[in-house]
Amino acid sequence: MASRDHERREAQAAKAAKAGARFKPGFFQRDIASLAILITVLLLILLAIAVPLRNYYEGRGEIARAQASIEALEAEKARLETDIARYQDKDFADQEVRRRLSVLQEGETQWRIIDPRMTAQNPTITTEDAEVVDDRMWAEVLWDSLREVEAPDAEETRVPEEAPAPAPPVADQPAP
Repeated sequence: MASRDHERREAQAAKAAKAGARFKPGFFQRDIASLAILITVLLLILLAIAVPLRNYYEGRGEIARAQASIEALEAEKARLETDIARYQDKDFADQEVRRRLSVLQEGETQWRIIDPRMTAQNPTITTEDAEVVDDRMWAEVLWDSLREVEAPDAEETRVPEEAPAPAPPVADQPAP
């Protein structure tokens, strides 16, 4: 009997080897349902990982924007602290008061230079590159800026002087 069992086993093994050579059913080929379940599980795992991963990268971007904002605000704070330190210096504060508010100390004289190109219609002067070049010498510009300008109402109220009467002709001289 042992030999018959042995022969059957060999026959089945040969048959299986012959069948296995032609077609080997794999794990995924045995059952379509198990393949669908495996794909579904993989998609759920990817979805479960994707949402927190997306939140992580959005959080990192927000942190980077906040860091940039903090650095800009710290730079502004440093600039303002420098300005505060400069204004605590008495000489600088006096200079700024003179420049911005035109405050004079006792005994000082203020000079205001008037640009001859200023008119009543255009009281400001621009410093554009297309500005008309003044060909006058610097001394002439300086003296012209220091001249006194009469008030417009003073010209209207001025009484014209009478022209002098012509001198009577002298008899000793011939007429020209």
